[in-house]
Amino acid sequence: MRPAPVSLVRLKAALAAAGASPRKRHGQHFLLDDNLLAAIVRAAEPLDGKRVLEVGPGPGLLTRHLLGAGARVVGLEIDPLMHAVARDLMGELPPASLRWIEADALAGSRRLGPELAQTLGHVDAMVSNLPYNIAGPLLGALACHPTPPARQTVLVQREMGDRLTAQPGSRDYGPLAVLMALTSRVKLDRPVRPQSFWPPPRVESVVLVIEPLPDRPDSATLDLVSGFLAAAFHNRRKTLWNSVRNAPGGQSGAARAPEAWKTLRAEALDPVQLCALAHTWAGIAPGERHRPETGRRSH
Repeated sequence: MRPAPVSLVRLKAALAAAGASPRKRHGQHFLLDDNLLAAIVRAAEPLDGKRVLEVGPGPGLLTRHLLGAGARVVGLEIDPLMHAVARDLMGELPPASLRWIEADALAGSRRLGPELAQTLGHVDAMVSNLPYNIAGPLLGALACHPTPPARQTVLVQREMGDRLTAQPGSRDYGPLAVLMALTSRVKLDRPVRPQSFWPPPRVESVVLVIEPLPDRPDSATLDLVSGFLAAAFHNRRKTLWNSVRNAPGGQSGAARAPEAWKTLRAEALDPVQLCALAHTWAGIAPGERHRPETGRRSH
């Protein structure tokens, strides 16, 4: 059952009643276009009876469509005022099919928050209009998690979509693109204009469908690779040898690195090559493993 659209006037009234408003520090831009909300749900289907994680539900505009499709939704929201707004806008939708958790999706900027990590083993899919300021770290952490959702349908800014799918040699290629290539299949579903949101962001967005690869590396290997990528892309324009040498704790490992590393650049190497080099790095720099800031572009 597709729910009735929520007008901007209705949304503003519900926010005002709860004393809430879009918060820039939470990266909140609410998708108000009802046709696009329905399209995101179609991209994620079938959802009837499925357990669906929604990160950053905000006022529940996408949540309403997920419930209308028969999903059992777990909403993880950091803003304590948004639950009242979502309840106000739910109408006749089944409240028993929604579990609301007030928590941060991330623990700091590099790890999943405990509430989210505990939820992952109990959901079938993730469908989210991701807050812009957590999309990169969150998707990078999910890529390395041993039990990621079987299907993630996410709305992110176009720049983030470019970083997730970047190829070697491109300006957006970095640790996040490498991790996604090693672990996931990423497909572009559709572009989304800024005018579809309130308040409108300054950039365009895209809907992506992400599915884990059946032959993805195990968690131990991904931890090893993540640590190496932090060093390899520490100075992305420099040679691999210079980059790892300048990374925190990298000097002793660089002293034992193969001579060829003085001519290689991480940005030109494909994910499989970088994975192989990560094993070499682990052998010459034991203990020097640092998870990358996947939410930020390396320079």
